[in-house]
Amino acid sequence: MLTCIREDGTSTTINLGPDIPNHDIAHYVVEKKFHLRNGFYGKIQSGMTIQELSDKEVIKNLGAETWLSEIMARNLQSIGSGAAKTEEFIELINWEAKKIDGIKVPKMNLTDIEKIKENFDQLCKKWNLIPESDELILLF
Repeated sequence: MLTCIREDGTSTTINLGPDIPNHDIAHYVVEKKFHLRNGFYGKIQSGMTIQELSDKEVIKNLGAETWLSEIMARNLQSIGSGAAKTEEFIELINWEAKKIDGIKVPKMNLTDIEKIKENFDQLCKKWNLIPESDELILLF
């Protein structure tokens, strides 16, 4: 279950499948590190619901920074699973970002990528160790 509580006390919740939490953790890590205020969590913070952010028609119109967040989260999952190498992350982001108008890729170096991968791995490990009735709290 993913519940996001906004500063004003409102919230949005969705029941997730078994692999989705890692993707949401990847969003959290890249959006926080690279200050992507219009990524998944920024959109939630601004009042959108998780359900809206899951609607294909809504997703099409979310803007360049939201798409950058998605590209970065997806590729962080790839290096986290071993499907891609950490050293390939920046190249993968730049290659995929070229396909979408308006995306401005932040400056990154290998040290940044190693840190976000380490953070991602630690949070996923924490998530996997949490009993079903417990929670992982992340502040954005």
